[in-house]
Amino acid sequence: MNKIFATLIIALASLPLKAQDASTYYNDGVKLKNEQKTNEALLKFRKAIDINPTYTAALYELGWCQNETKDYVGAIKSLQKVRKDWPEVPKLHFELGFAFEKNNQVDSAIKSYNTCLLFKKDYSTALKQLGYINYNKGEYQNALLYFAQYEEASTNPIKDYLYWFRKGYCYNAQNNYEAAKIALAHSLEIKSDYITTYLELGFANTKLKLNDEAIKNFNTARTMEPSNHIPYNGIAEVYRDNIKNYDIAMDWYQKALAVKPDERKACYGMGYCLNSQNHYNEAIPYLLKAIQKESTYTSAYIELGYSNFKIHNYSNAELYYNKAISLNAKSDNAHYYLALLYIEQKEKRKAQMVIDKMKTFNSKNIKGLQEKINNLD
Repeated sequence: MNKIFATLIIALASLPLKAQDASTYYNDGVKLKNEQKTNEALLKFRKAIDINPTYTAALYELGWCQNETKDYVGAIKSLQKVRKDWPEVPKLHFELGFAFEKNNQVDSAIKSYNTCLLFKKDYSTALKQLGYINYNKGEYQNALLYFAQYEEASTNPIKDYLYWFRKGYCYNAQNNYEAAKIALAHSLEIKSDYITTYLELGFANTKLKLNDEAIKNFNTARTMEPSNHIPYNGIAEVYRDNIKNYDIAMDWYQKALAVKPDERKACYGMGYCLNSQNHYNEAIPYLLKAIQKESTYTSAYIELGYSNFKIHNYSNAELYYNKAISLNAKSDNAHYYLALLYIEQKEKRKAQMVIDKMKTFNSKNIKGLQEKINNLD
């Protein structure tokens, strides 16, 4: 009888010991996680789960660590097990959304982030990630709306240079260049050697016609990375579009082509400048290279059409203008020059058809073209 009793005591004692062991591993894991020893913490959480497979908190922490170590498939598996026990815990839905996002399951990520916000509407990092998703999709206005909510929800100053860069990029894409400059300045305050911020700032200043500032931004980028063609193109565009000095612009485009032969924007820029100087035959090879590099380069097709129009190669001009229109049905320039081509050939009916189409997108060029058609014999 004493032997049986002793065996029973030993068996009962072993049950809480197992639970205690799982808890010990869990607590050790949390300590290591707080010390930013993620890999070591992950092993502790696994041991806790080996002892107690339904240890929800350990499964969550394991998923968190798997996200940190970029094992997103593993994180999804771990965190989905947690979801049934923690259906209303915001941080669980955030981590699951993050794992989905990094695993390119964007729709599932959006759903998880929105579930997180359902239970905590000011969960700042969920708002930020939704902003990033929209940024990556090119939906810049939506991204900016999420960024505004993220900033409102943040309790600490935002020290992420990439966040401010992306916000600035979105503003540039929305033609809000002054706001872009403010965001990009924040990015540079945090990280002063990120070349892409200088390029984006140069773009904003170019659009604002702050030519000296733009050139300074591009030169900074060029000094940082001399083999990068983009700063050379940026300086060239300042001279081409703002200063209208096509010779200096072409010098800079040639510098871009020296570091990246046949680069599409530099080839386009050369063609544009040569057209502007009435060197149409010289422009054509550059423009042909531009469309070889990018078959959907609408502006290059328009310039090619213009070159051919000016050398009286009307069939090619018509072909290139129509190609541009096929790529962008509301291209004002393509329609305008096509109408001019038909007017030049006294094709009154065709020119009128082009103008009638331009009316559908409220072109600013309709009045002048209509007067030219009315004056045809």
